[in-house]
Amino acid sequence: MGTVLLAFAVVLAREAYCGIAHTRHSLSSSVALFAVASVVAGLLVFAILRAEEARLASELRTARTGSPVLRSMTAQRRESAPLVVRMFATRLGIAAVLLADGEPALARQKLRSASPLGEGGRLDELRAIVDGDLDRAGASSDAALERCVERLRACGRTRNREADLYRTHVLVKAVLQQGATDTAIELATELAVSSDAEERLYATWLRAWFDLEVAAPHVSWPPLAEGELRLASLLARAHGAERLVEELEGRLATIAPPARGE
Repeated sequence: MGTVLLAFAVVLAREAYCGIAHTRHSLSSSVALFAVASVVAGLLVFAILRAEEARLASELRTARTGSPVLRSMTAQRRESAPLVVRMFATRLGIAAVLLADGEPALARQKLRSASPLGEGGRLDELRAIVDGDLDRAGASSDAALERCVERLRACGRTRNREADLYRTHVLVKAVLQQGATDTAIELATELAVSSDAEERLYATWLRAWFDLEVAAPHVSWPPLAEGELRLASLLARAHGAERLVEELEGRLATIAPPARGE
C-alpha cells in the first residue's frame, strides 16, 4: 500500500509539472515512470520497514528492562524521526515505554495518533497486548484486573520473541497486581520450565512474591540459581518494584549470604 502511494505521488508530481510547463508526454511514459517509481519506492519502503521492525523490538525491550533514563531517551528519539519514517511508524513500542514510565494517558494519546500505514498483521496482535497493558494500568478493581489477565492470556504468542516477552512481562505484572495465587501457580509452572532464560526470570518473580514453594508444594519447582535471582532483582528494580526486590533479595540471602563485613 505504501509503495503504491509513493509511486502515485511521483507520477502525480510529474503530471503537475507537465501541466504547469505545458509539456506534452505520452501515456506510455507515465506508465513507465510509475513502474520505475514502484520499484524504487518498494525498495525504500522495505528498508524503512526493516528499520522500523528493529526500532520496535528495541522499544519493547526498553519497556521491559530499561531504566527510567533510558526509557526517556527512547521516547525522545522516536519523536525526532524524519517525516517519511513516521509515515510508516507504529506507536506501539513508544506506548509500551510510556506505560512502563507510568504514563497511561500519554500512551493512549500516542496510540490514537498512529499512522494507519503502521497497522495490520502481527502488529494487530501486539496492539492487543499493549491495550491489555493499558487496561492493567487503569484497573481499579479485582474484577477489572481479572478481565485484564484473561485478555492477555487469550492473546497467545505472536511468534516474535520481543513481543512475546513483552506479553509475558505485562501478564506477570497484572497477576502480581491482582494477587491471585492460583493464577500465579499456573503461570509460574509454565514459565519455570521455559527454554527462554528471560521468561524464567518472570517465574522467579512469581515464586518469590507468592512464596509458591509453600503455596504449591505439590509442584516440582526447579531450584533458584543465584544468577537468576540477581537478574530478576535488577529487572524488578528497573520498574521501581521495591517490595518485589526485597522478596528476591531475601531469597538470595538464603542461598548466597553476604560475606562478613558487607
